[in-house]
Amino acid sequence: MTTFSRTIRFELIKICSSRVWWVICALVVVIQPLLAFITAKSYVQIGLDATPETHPQLVEALPPLDYFGFDIVPFGLLLMVVFGGIIGASEYKHHTLRTTLLSQSSRIKVFCAKVLALLICSTFISFLAITTTIFFTHFSLGEQGLHPFYLSTIAWQFIGFSVLDWILLTILSFGIGMLFRNAIIPLAFLVPQIYNLGNYLAQRWEWGQYLPVAAGNLLFATPTYPLKHDPLNGGMVLLIWLILTLITSYYAFIRNDVGGKY
Repeated sequence: MTTFSRTIRFELIKICSSRVWWVICALVVVIQPLLAFITAKSYVQIGLDATPETHPQLVEALPPLDYFGFDIVPFGLLLMVVFGGIIGASEYKHHTLRTTLLSQSSRIKVFCAKVLALLICSTFISFLAITTTIFFTHFSLGEQGLHPFYLSTIAWQFIGFSVLDWILLTILSFGIGMLFRNAIIPLAFLVPQIYNLGNYLAQRWEWGQYLPVAAGNLLFATPTYPLKHDPLNGGMVLLIWLILTLITSYYAFIRNDVGGKY
């Protein structure tokens, strides 16, 4: 158990010392809340009761107050998917995986340590980024918004759903990247879905709701969102995607050579 704990700590250090980790942290913890602050200010100017009929610049009606700020969440989700794919694929570059296996020969423990380390990192950054985003949103709304620190029960529930969505899709991207040893594959599969392709397919065909991003969107779909809020079905579909991907990538990891060009 001591060796396994050391392996997890080693994987955490590798992630937190990587350049991509700090870039993603800066973007989702600083830039995303800033976007939320600016967006909320624009809502204050036009009024929180504005509709597309009274203000044509709005694509859809503004959600109830409890749901303000969650329209910015996909920005950070895109970055987390990129982060997961890069971390999964980078294991086969620079021969870091060979070094890891020299200190821990059990590939089962190494694979589990990588997943747990990514789980810890993605949970931390997801919760910090999303709570900060919602905080800045309602801080920007001033007296018209919720209390920035206390928020509301609904707001905290949706923060939890959003964090869960970020975590699952980050690990899913990691699993696909590790399976194909290439970060392009998970990005080509997941990024277009984040850019409304997932919602478009889910609205036109029933099978579209079983795509991972569309299923994840069901977790934090607000009353004005194109899809209905259904966290149970969305979470189950996304969890199935994640389990199948991790099982497949785990099997490939323990059966194949670590690869890498010298």
